[in-house]
Amino acid sequence: MALLPSDQGQQLKLLAAIVAIAAAALFYVYVYRPKGDDLLETQDRLETLETQNRMAEARIGDLQRLRDRLSGSERQLETLRRLVPSDGEVPAIYEAIATETQTLNLRLISVEPAPPVAADSAGTLLRQEWQMQVEGEYHAIAEFLTRVAAFDRIVRPRITEIVPTGESASGRQLVTATFGLETFVLGSAETATEREEG
Repeated sequence: MALLPSDQGQQLKLLAAIVAIAAAALFYVYVYRPKGDDLLETQDRLETLETQNRMAEARIGDLQRLRDRLSGSERQLETLRRLVPSDGEVPAIYEAIATETQTLNLRLISVEPAPPVAADSAGTLLRQEWQMQVEGEYHAIAEFLTRVAAFDRIVRPRITEIVPTGESASGRQLVTATFGLETFVLGSAETATEREEG
């Protein structure tokens, strides 16, 4: 029993088959398999890069949202600065209030300012209050409170008590009104600390 065929044509065919199998094995081992490994490595790298790109796009979206929120906060802060007086404007507000009482023929009985209190944790917004008592005609007091509430700067009146005190010479009702006026003042943390210590 011979392993090799005795016919030379058969031998050539067998040799060609062996060479073809060896060439296929060499191609698989040295060309196809490394290319497959390279392809897998390239696919892994591509997936990693796509993940990183998605994360970067999400961060860009977050950054844009943060920019939009910051822009909105800046607009709100600018509005707040227009409506809320600075610490140095408090005497001018008090003068405007006193002028309004004189314009409307009201008698200013008492004004008791309370020390400013920090309205936020940073101490940049302070709450300033005054307790006031005025006497005059009922409608004049109502007009006074309306005018004060309409100041360019936020000043909020809160009526505590209105007591009739008699009649004017023209027969109108005179009242004594006790109320608080509250405003918020833009200050600094140092100003709030100094006031609380003082």
